[in-house]
Amino acid sequence: MKKFYSCLLIFLEFLSSTPETVNGYEVNLARGGHVIQSSTYLEHFAENGVDGNPDTTCFETIVGSDPWWRLDLRDVYCVSRVIITNRLVCCSDFIKGAEIRIGNSLENNGNNNPLCAVISAIPAGESNSYSCNGLEGRYVNVFLPGSEQILTLCELEVYKADRCVKRSMVKMKFSSSADLTDTTVRNNLLKQLETALDNKGLKNVTVLWSQVPKKEVITVKNVKPCSGEK
Repeated sequence: MKKFYSCLLIFLEFLSSTPETVNGYEVNLARGGHVIQSSTYLEHFAENGVDGNPDTTCFETIVGSDPWWRLDLRDVYCVSRVIITNRLVCCSDFIKGAEIRIGNSLENNGNNNPLCAVISAIPAGESNSYSCNGLEGRYVNVFLPGSEQILTLCELEVYKADRCVKRSMVKMKFSSSADLTDTTVRNNLLKQLETALDNKGLKNVTVLWSQVPKKEVITVKNVKPCSGEK
């Protein structure tokens, strides 16, 4: 009789790094990225949102349903915060309800990626900072859900987190004489896995159970040899 356990493990890799700096100042990752938006009103191009001139240029979409603006950072980062500067002269209330989303998917133009924050309001001409708690992603979206909407802002800045957690999920099947439904046995197995990963050079990795392993008991019967076999 053999006992097999099906389970789902979560691998958390803690990556420590320092924010990118130049001459002691944090680097705004948005300045090196590529931008696109759902539509463009007159000369309010998507690039205006990352040109470093929040007082003079802004991007703006044509009125429509679910307008969006997307920044491609050209690499995957863990984002600590996003800073948005609102328009001064007019339309400062247009940003209300917009969502900041960060991730690696381009499904629905990137608007289905994990949520960093929802913008309740930003005073005209002012900047607000939104903490993203190390969200990992290549794409930063500003998405305004709803019909008859106009999306506009003057500058978006993105800053890298100094500590990054990367999460992976792996489905595994164990053959074990021990009872993996026992908490102590499960924790000991995780320690063995972490030690094995560490020996392979994978440092700062924590392994967690996503759920209690499910047990399958398989009985292997003794089979008589065929005639002539020993």
